[in-house]
Amino acid sequence: MRIRVPRMTIKTIPVTCRLDADLYADLEAYAAAYEAQYGEAIPLAVLMTTIIRDYLQKDQACMRQRRQADAAPQTRVTRDSTTRQLPGQDRHDGAFSTS
Repeated sequence: MRIRVPRMTIKTIPVTCRLDADLYADLEAYAAAYEAQYGEAIPLAVLMTTIIRDYLQKDQACMRQRRQADAAPQTRVTRDSTTRQLPGQDRHDGAFSTS
């Protein structure tokens, strides 16, 4: 029986940044060591995303906060929630309250 592996589509966002020269040299050295050990070249972009993803997944506090944020109900911005309310003004009809 042939097993079909589902294809996963991952949305990517292009990011441009500047690296310190020594950090860039470290990444290049890591990529070279990886190729020497495994016989397979790894592009720096793949290496960087792999390192960042691994780092974030190991940060338990960050992942816990992310899960909580994802589970929290999303609020919608409405005109009433973004307009400035004058003191004493009723939010519903714009009339001033008398109390």
